[in-house]
Amino acid sequence: MGEKPVIFYSSSLRLAGVLRYPVGIKDPLPAVLLIHGSLEQDRDGNLLSRPAGRPSPKKNFFLEISKRLVSEGFATFSWDRRGIGDSEAPLYDGGYLQDAEDAIAAYRALSSLDLVDPERIAVLGQSAGVYTACLLAKRERRVRAYILQGGLYRDYAEMMIFNYRRVAEYAAQSPENLQWVEDNDPVGLVIGLNLQSLMERARMGETEHCFSYKGKTWRIRHDPICYLPEYSPKNQFKYIQKPVLVIHGACDLNVPVEDALMIERDLKEHGNDNVELVIIQNADHSFQQIAESYDQRLRERMSLESFRRPYREDYFMAVASFLKRWL
Repeated sequence: MGEKPVIFYSSSLRLAGVLRYPVGIKDPLPAVLLIHGSLEQDRDGNLLSRPAGRPSPKKNFFLEISKRLVSEGFATFSWDRRGIGDSEAPLYDGGYLQDAEDAIAAYRALSSLDLVDPERIAVLGQSAGVYTACLLAKRERRVRAYILQGGLYRDYAEMMIFNYRRVAEYAAQSPENLQWVEDNDPVGLVIGLNLQSLMERARMGETEHCFSYKGKTWRIRHDPICYLPEYSPKNQFKYIQKPVLVIHGACDLNVPVEDALMIERDLKEHGNDNVELVIIQNADHSFQQIAESYDQRLRERMSLESFRRPYREDYFMAVASFLKRWL
């Protein structure tokens, strides 16, 4: 696997990415743009900065995807998010609309590379990257195909409740549980205890929120744009009119697997006739193998220890199979 560093600009901000490609192929290559979710920050698909300042296990999600796809004859392109790695930091966080601007700039940088066939580029969005991919599709019509994995369809508030109410409920079950959550997911607990206030204030347009817990103040940033009807997740899929693979982990504890079925239905209702749905059994949000018990899965989700688990090979096979048919 060869690697070519690529510098590109989004709104005059210098961003750094990498093209990964099979060595020895002279013809322009089909390529896949990898778009981050909230749990991927660098070009390799790792979460480097957590709100509580705690280190996160490396999962190298995008690096693992690249290894599999390069071995099948595809190139991949990923980049360091703003303020991560070799990418410049912005003056302020522009949220999801900023992410879309960066993804569009990355797509255009990728399509201009000599090693890449600009007519055979697919976009892969992971988690919140599905939302970003939809915003990209609204403005960029050249994309050949889309892979939407772990994507949210329902209202953003429902996702917040799904993720954070259970943290507070789990902590309330016993003093031992409370201590464990305080040690391993304090930000999740603070959000869970203040969930209603957080969502109400976000609906009013507030982006930063301060909450106190046991003598400590937590500053939490929460993008309010998804609460606006115009930008709600379910209203974005109509812009994707190219072949789509909707893929989801059956045991996803970040976004319910039912959302994948909703996305598939919505795409078809808006006239997209090339929609495939794949559910990966025994897989979590990042398509990693799950623990046997629900309690352990829940703890690994909160602590992010799930990042240490192996990836499901059937996930990589499904992605490669789709790309071979459409690129």
